[in-house]
Amino acid sequence: MTRKHSITRREKKKKQSSNDESDEEIVSDMPLTAVQVDGVHRRYRAVEELQRLLFLQREAEYSGRKKNDYLYMPPRGGKKRDVRGPPPFGGYSLDMAPIFEIVDKGQVLEGPEIYDIVTALNVLDDLRAWSQALLDLNSEDDNFVELPRLGASIDVNEELKELLENALDDEGRLSGTTFPEIGSLRASVRTLKRDILGTLDELLASPGIQSKLAVESGGALYSEVNGRIVVPVDLKYKNAVGIMHDVSRSGKTAFCEPTEIVGPTNELRQKEVELRSEEARIWRSLTEQVQENQEELEQAIAVAGQLDLVHARVRLGTMVEGVVPHVGDEGIMSLKNARHPVLLLRKLDNVVGSDIDLGANGKCCLVLTGPNSGGKTIILKLMGLVALMARAGIPVPAQSEDARVDFFAPVLADIGDIQSVDGDLSTFSGHMLVCREVLANSKKNALVLMDEVGSGTDPAQGVAIAQALLEALLDTGTRVAITTHYMQLKQLASADDRFAVGGMQFVNGRPTYKLLPGTVGESFALSVAERLNIPSHVIARANELLDSETRQMGDLIQDLEDQKNLVDQQVAELAEKKREMLMLELEMKKQQEKLEQKQLVARRDEARKFAKKLEEKERVLEDILEKLKSDPSRKVVARSWDDVRFVKRDAINEAEALPSIVARKMMAAPPEVELVPLAELRNKPDLNIGDTLMVCKKGMFKGKHGIISEMGNQITLTINGMSARFKYQDLALVPEGFAPSTKSSTSNNNNTGRRKGSILSKRDIQGLEEMGGSAKTSSSNSGGDANKSNTSTMRLDSNTIDVRGSNLEEAKRTSTAFFGRATMSNRSVVYILHGHGTGGVLKQKLRDWLRSERQWVKRYAPADAADGGDAFTLVELKKLKLL
Repeated sequence: MTRKHSITRREKKKKQSSNDESDEEIVSDMPLTAVQVDGVHRRYRAVEELQRLLFLQREAEYSGRKKNDYLYMPPRGGKKRDVRGPPPFGGYSLDMAPIFEIVDKGQVLEGPEIYDIVTALNVLDDLRAWSQALLDLNSEDDNFVELPRLGASIDVNEELKELLENALDDEGRLSGTTFPEIGSLRASVRTLKRDILGTLDELLASPGIQSKLAVESGGALYSEVNGRIVVPVDLKYKNAVGIMHDVSRSGKTAFCEPTEIVGPTNELRQKEVELRSEEARIWRSLTEQVQENQEELEQAIAVAGQLDLVHARVRLGTMVEGVVPHVGDEGIMSLKNARHPVLLLRKLDNVVGSDIDLGANGKCCLVLTGPNSGGKTIILKLMGLVALMARAGIPVPAQSEDARVDFFAPVLADIGDIQSVDGDLSTFSGHMLVCREVLANSKKNALVLMDEVGSGTDPAQGVAIAQALLEALLDTGTRVAITTHYMQLKQLASADDRFAVGGMQFVNGRPTYKLLPGTVGESFALSVAERLNIPSHVIARANELLDSETRQMGDLIQDLEDQKNLVDQQVAELAEKKREMLMLELEMKKQQEKLEQKQLVARRDEARKFAKKLEEKERVLEDILEKLKSDPSRKVVARSWDDVRFVKRDAINEAEALPSIVARKMMAAPPEVELVPLAELRNKPDLNIGDTLMVCKKGMFKGKHGIISEMGNQITLTINGMSARFKYQDLALVPEGFAPSTKSSTSNNNNTGRRKGSILSKRDIQGLEEMGGSAKTSSSNSGGDANKSNTSTMRLDSNTIDVRGSNLEEAKRTSTAFFGRATMSNRSVVYILHGHGTGGVLKQKLRDWLRSERQWVKRYAPADAADGGDAFTLVELKKLKLL
């Protein structure tokens, strides 16, 4: 590459940069701090992008991407690399200044320097590839702009890189492959050396030379003197062997070069000279190539330095627990819990933070008040450091909530004094000189920080000068922060809307170093002097010398601060309690969700188990149905009917055991003893006259126990002196440990016929009905052939039609339609709920109609008392005949 070509490419690059970056510096020339707001924004965007990469490196699971999404191929091939993390400098400093200094002096670069340049070029290539790989990660959530922009500015001359890489071999010497002349000369040198040593070995083995060797010297058989190979011979044979080049210290041994190798050695030395000359020429040529590309190398390294600077900003921001603030150009600084970065870097415990507000709502000057040694100057320096950190793109040490630090330039400070005997400057005159320079450089967006403005002279005149200076600064649009003990300056906030006041907190005779915006701080000079162990009698005398107005003002300010501290403490306690309540509420919500989840899992498990058991009952019912189909004899029907009852009983027991809504209903219902009818027992009990049984049929005797007086198809019980006959279905064994009640039962059946003791829902009962379960036997006592029927079924809502409130024709139409639906559903028995009505007119007319109805009705009868009694009519339907 020629010098002219390099310059042309750089000029083209600068022209392009001037078009693309008209509002920002050229990347390679970017200063440490920005010169305008856009520069701050770009620095902070780069910081945020690198912070995201470092976060993804630590918390990969939050990205929602796969690991392969972050891999990219490095420029020189090999294993793919992970783009997450800091820029890949590989531990190299890229400090090329010493090398460029050699070039600038006109000296020649050699192997080590060329190797360092090659390493730097490889690192620059890696940085560019890494930054461009970030573009592949761009999405709505992750958008990388600044880091790729910086990396794209790295311009590596591939021709120079390839030349320098190929120029060196594995040992750091010039490559004989890349430079064939070098390779040929090195081969000639190796051949000559080998031939010379071979000739020398033959000479040393010959008797003529061996007899002349000074073997007693104890040294090597040959050595090198001034680049010539010599052998040790006795001094008397020095002219017989060859050319003498040296003599031993004893003078007895001469070191002679044998005549046979003089010529070859001369030729070897000539080749070595030629080799060195060719190497020097190539080193000089490579140095010239580096020199021609020096400016581009410096620019590329400067860009790499910008990437390294981004990483440094992120690391420093992490060390000071900093956040990226909003940056504008309105001269506003608004920070919550801002802390001095130097104190944080010292890793001090409990560094106090303060809220700082400047420039908002027209408050362009902040007057800091408070006790001596209370932290006013620390706040002043903190404001200056934060302004400079923002310009440099460094996260500022404050809370992230609404953090804002606008672009301030310049930042001017008058802190301390420059009084000097040599310079004929007093404390006051030194301050005035600084004030003159501050006024000369003040402008919009400037930040001026002044400590104890107006001090060092007469207080009245000092206050006047200070106020005039502050007003002049504010007129230029400058933002100002000052510290003062002058009451007149403290009161400016009440007279001029451009001023705001803040006081340093002072509690129990000690400063807390916390700024309280909107408060006026007392100087507390006497308290500070007392804390610093000034003698008590001096403190007492000083207190006496204070005028009453000053003393009262100080006491008033102290009382106000004490009250404010108390209020602040109460507010903090309330906030803490509120936070604790919220945390407790969240914890309770989490525990409730966990409990509900566990309950849901438990219900699902139990439901699966119950479904599995119901499937088993289903199979039992299918077996019963198959038996009935194969042998419909009365005996098999009766036995199968008992089996159905047992299946129903088991299903109910399983349902009652579920920890679900059914179980909760059972728990909520009054406790009721489970009575199993004698007809449903698998193992029939051996009953005798005099045994005690309990009535399980609903009615006036339910729950009563009585003594068996007669036995047969029915059983006669004596209950409280009264005799009553019951079916086996209506009686049960007395449960163990049950104390039978002797009082009259009040659990008479209502018109709906619903069993009060049932813990099954309507849906559960319907499910049991689908399995073909039955429970009650209706006695036929009227109507046609009904008295011959022993039809049994349990009355449910699904097999009952309600015609109450209808006239006869409406009741007939409704009942006929219901009969059709029931027949199509393979129901053989249904119930009509008509009630008793006025005089039982509807009931009687319906039964008269049922007696004459021949299409649907096979027989009918009043319902059993357990199924609702005379308010219902049981109707047995004819089987549907298909043509």
